[in-house]
Amino acid sequence: MSHPLDPPAIQRAEILARQQRAREAAAAAGYDALLVIGRSFYDRPGDLAYLSNHLPPFPTTVFSDINQGMGHAFFLLPVEGPTTLVTDPRRWREDLIVADEARAAADIATAIIAVIREQGLESARIGMVADDILPAPFDRRLRAELPEATITPEITIVARLRAIKSPAEQALMRRAAACADSAITAAVEAIRRGGVTEREVCAEAIAAAMRDGADFVRYFRVHSGPWSAAGSRWPQAMDRRIEPGDIVVVDAIGAFQGYQFDVNRTIAAGELGEKERALCETVLEATTAAVNACIAGNPVLDIATAAREIILASPFADGLGAMMGHGIGLETVELPYIMPTEETLLEPGMTLCVEPGLFFAGWAGAAIEQEVIIQPAGAPEIITDTPMRLW
Repeated sequence: MSHPLDPPAIQRAEILARQQRAREAAAAAGYDALLVIGRSFYDRPGDLAYLSNHLPPFPTTVFSDINQGMGHAFFLLPVEGPTTLVTDPRRWREDLIVADEARAAADIATAIIAVIREQGLESARIGMVADDILPAPFDRRLRAELPEATITPEITIVARLRAIKSPAEQALMRRAAACADSAITAAVEAIRRGGVTEREVCAEAIAAAMRDGADFVRYFRVHSGPWSAAGSRWPQAMDRRIEPGDIVVVDAIGAFQGYQFDVNRTIAAGELGEKERALCETVLEATTAAVNACIAGNPVLDIATAAREIILASPFADGLGAMMGHGIGLETVELPYIMPTEETLLEPGMTLCVEPGLFFAGWAGAAIEQEVIIQPAGAPEIITDTPMRLW
């Protein structure tokens, strides 16, 4: 449950400051406005939530003649002029949103086109933020009905702002990570009691996170025995009974006050065999080395390289994957991706999930994920309190 000492939600003044920085960056890039799209709170709300504090509360749904855009919302941020939030009929939290005007519509595209015309932007240069999640029908409508506007994908302005977490955001990320710890602790206790199924472990873990104040748990993966090699498998948990000697890989994903948690752990159901223990120890060593490379000024590729050096020198090199983590914030997976080719430089305030796992189909897998905040100097702050060695 929430606690009196929990960090406060992001305040209106901070969101207004974000809007102003985005306006200035948009003007410098030659835009007249930014048009931001977002999807449901558990999916892809990040850019929209960052600038408007609105997290669409409903799942995305099939388009019909009447309902077009359920689970989506637009935010129009002109370089000069009032901001407007357009949502689906599920509307918004009046006490949370930061917009000069808000409108609800069953046909969101029609509503945002009307706003653009009202603000005299029908011939403007507009940067479309989160263009990769813009439904094709919306794209067709915008271009057909605003033929004189220049609408181009804008992938850097808001992404750069979101990459560096403010002190208030960092506090919420720490609290979110504590919800993940509650979930995994409950999972460990259930597994060590014995005689439980994946589904039973999943239920106890989700309940623990929700009791600890999580907004939601998107899922809590429980993959045991040979299924531990699956990485991500549907469904999140099965009726498979966890057997003594199984490796169990769990993954807690959800949010606190909109800020996400994503923590993997590998748990032993009793005593592991020699080979299984060696696999887990290799992943532990690789994760530790990767976290130690999370130093401001280092390129992201250094994190992946540190893990790769450990794994390639082990008997488990064949299980090495390309991606070893990602950024995290208002969405579970944000930029940068931790890969051997990623040259982005680490900056103070970046928050990352570091997770160099190893997976061998038909046998076993292991993953240990640490959430870290890059510091101005020296080692990162590790915000996951959950023990790394659970075998």
